[in-house]
Amino acid sequence: MSIQSKTETVKSSDVFEEAFQKVIELEGGFVLHKNPTEKYQTYAGIYRGAHPEWEGWKYIDRGELPPTSLVRKFYYQNYWEPVDYPEIPDRVKVLMFLSGVNIGTKFAIKIAQKILGLVPDGIIGSKTLTAFRSLTEETIYVFLKSFTLALIKFYTSLSNKNPKKYSLYLRGWLNRAFEQLEFVENV
Repeated sequence: MSIQSKTETVKSSDVFEEAFQKVIELEGGFVLHKNPTEKYQTYAGIYRGAHPEWEGWKYIDRGELPPTSLVRKFYYQNYWEPVDYPEIPDRVKVLMFLSGVNIGTKFAIKIAQKILGLVPDGIIGSKTLTAFRSLTEETIYVFLKSFTLALIKFYTSLSNKNPKKYSLYLRGWLNRAFEQLEFVENV
């Protein structure tokens, strides 16, 4: 490994740590709860119905809190690694990570691909990386705002399609989208 790539790894790790702290804040902290429209519990934003294999549930089932390191590892492997490419600017990477936690990484990638003018397949391949490489400081801000608007449109559409299930979450989702945008503008 070259010195340059070691430096990039450290930088990426620092960016992840900031993003991880933000996602925990957005998810309400290290709290166990059950949403009114969901069947299973959620801990620190990790929904048991979607991730029943997460090893932290063993702790919870014993009446203990899982170590923070398990939560960090979960977010790193499931949401950070899929978007952690050197070609993706940090602010864009963090926004995709934060959004992916809520809407799924593949869908966050599809939103990014649409904004980049690509056919959205949810897979970061060579065309997607080339498009990310072409972003400049000015176009990053346009990207961030366009991504946030697409996210708001998605949340609103979801709520309109199934108001009984999702309308109670819409305000929180919209607040989250704006808070994410504000956060990434300072990364």
